[in-house]
Amino acid sequence: MNSRPGAAHAAELEPLRRHLRDPSFEFDVGPGWWALVLRCHEAVVTAFPEYELLAVKQKWAVLAFQAFPRPWKQGGNWTSDEAVRLNALVAEFTAAGEHICERCGNPGTLRETRPIELVLCGACESCVGPDGRL
Repeated sequence: MNSRPGAAHAAELEPLRRHLRDPSFEFDVGPGWWALVLRCHEAVVTAFPEYELLAVKQKWAVLAFQAFPRPWKQGGNWTSDEAVRLNALVAEFTAAGEHICERCGNPGTLRETRPIELVLCGACESCVGPDGRL
């Protein structure tokens, strides 16, 4: 179940679906971050072809791309080095998301004007209501 208003199934993010632990999971990021999420996936799949994706969501205005280097059901026997490398890869994209409008993909900044914090550009700040629905 989506935890945030505006979360939706994004056809653009279908390449990630085969890596999901739960195939029914719905990605919980706005369309402005879809290209960022795809680039993150491409970097992760290059380093860890069989990675297991747990979630892709926005949490506290930050991209959360939660994954394991290999599927947990295969024993979860990845090394701490693999986990560190995966986290470092994802951190690059998390940091980039701090400056990208989650609604449209233009340059954005943290907006704390509603109960849910979002990274938005000026134009999108005026379009997004108090519920945070993108």
